[in-house]
Amino acid sequence: MMSTPSEVKDLKLAAVRETYSDGLTEIVTGGLFFIVALATGRPAFYWTFLFAILLLGPGLQRLKARYTYPRIGYAKIQDEDPIRMRNGVLSWVLGVFLATAIILAATGHITDNLAWRRAAPAIGGLLFSGGFLYLAQQSRLARHWFLAAFSAVTGILMVLPPIPEPYGNLRVWAMVMALVCLTVGAVVLRGFVKTTPLVDERMPDDE
Repeated sequence: MMSTPSEVKDLKLAAVRETYSDGLTEIVTGGLFFIVALATGRPAFYWTFLFAILLLGPGLQRLKARYTYPRIGYAKIQDEDPIRMRNGVLSWVLGVFLATAIILAATGHITDNLAWRRAAPAIGGLLFSGGFLYLAQQSRLARHWFLAAFSAVTGILMVLPPIPEPYGNLRVWAMVMALVCLTVGAVVLRGFVKTTPLVDERMPDDE
């Protein structure tokens, strides 16, 4: 008997939710925020951030191979249309920067470097909020909706404190996000390891 489109959608959602049931995505993202907090304001910040982004995917997969797949098994989930995903990311990024530019222009600070620095937490918060929103739409997990809202709200609020250090507001925001993501991920991972026992089958070496 062939599955209906609704049943296929439900099966995919269940597989995605199980993939994110380990908390490792939050832990790795928290590590990324921690690197941002440490590297903010340093000459090699952009290279450090780019290097961390490039390692995020492979690092996450190695952790999942160690803790997740031996417990839930491994299933290849059909990826989203790469063109649609790329267009979505670009649209979100351009939208965030355009909105920031409009606000700064309206307040007469469009060419003020200090104003752009002060706006950095809001920009970062909204950019990462988009990533968490994508996860939330895929997994339908409450913690991803929470992180999306928390990232945006705290990023905007961190524009307000008058921290004299250049990019100091961004550093504080990134550290707060790191602590929250690492805490959420650690709690979820602890529950996952305790409630999901190992199975006999192991991942093939080429998976």
